[in-house]
Amino acid sequence: MALFTCNLFAKTLYASVTVNVVLPTPDSSADFFGNDARYPNEGEKFQTLYLLHGFSADYTDWQRFSRIESYACENKIAVVMASANNSSYTDLPYGGKYFTFFTEELSKLVEAIFPLSNKRENRFVAGLSMGGFGTMKMALLRPDLYAAAASLSGGFGNRKPLAETIKSASMPTIPSEKYRYNQFGENLEFYDENKDDVKVMLKNALDNGVDLPKLYMCCGTEDFIYPTNKEFYEYAQSIGAEITYEEGPGVHDFYFWDPYIKKILEWMPLTHGFVD
Repeated sequence: MALFTCNLFAKTLYASVTVNVVLPTPDSSADFFGNDARYPNEGEKFQTLYLLHGFSADYTDWQRFSRIESYACENKIAVVMASANNSSYTDLPYGGKYFTFFTEELSKLVEAIFPLSNKRENRFVAGLSMGGFGTMKMALLRPDLYAAAASLSGGFGNRKPLAETIKSASMPTIPSEKYRYNQFGENLEFYDENKDDVKVMLKNALDNGVDLPKLYMCCGTEDFIYPTNKEFYEYAQSIGAEITYEEGPGVHDFYFWDPYIKKILEWMPLTHGFVD
């Protein structure tokens, strides 16, 4: 396994960003256990998982609290992780264009530097909590980019706060309300249900006959966010959307997310080898 920490300039954010990239390169297990991992030959590429973090976290969380590096090596897939800075993976009206960065610029940057495939069938996205919302948003608004998308404990609740809450958020008592204020504006003038409501995004995609990626979602049954995940899944079923759904004991933490990201890699249409 190789781990690269890259400091890159992102035009869409007009800022330097730090990105971690995991590549499933050979290690000592090849000698001890017959692992067939190898470096790519010319023209060979890795399939890639873009892995999104949750609210108040950053690009290091998955590496610090899960076994994602081991799972990547087992499945021979590269993993890319970058920070979204509490943006909900949205283009902020007075801040960075995070949705544009993650869907348009990030892949081009890392695919220019590393042997990563630029084909839709070899790109995947997954994320937890706020990153689960970001995952679903990317899959529904840019389905041309990903072959599969997986949400873990996705933040699918009503993202449109009351106008009175927004207006009082200049001195918020709940940190998340401050960031909704930043996203939607003082009078909700920047709220767009076509980009900010997963139910609307999903229905729009189905109504327009969009070729969606494979979709997956999971949530712990003791998680505070479980009711909204269950509600979204049941809504998806009611309108004919195909989503693989799993639930099990657990709360909003990596004790739940770690085994499920392993399951997700088993669910994804991986080649377990080089592509292109």
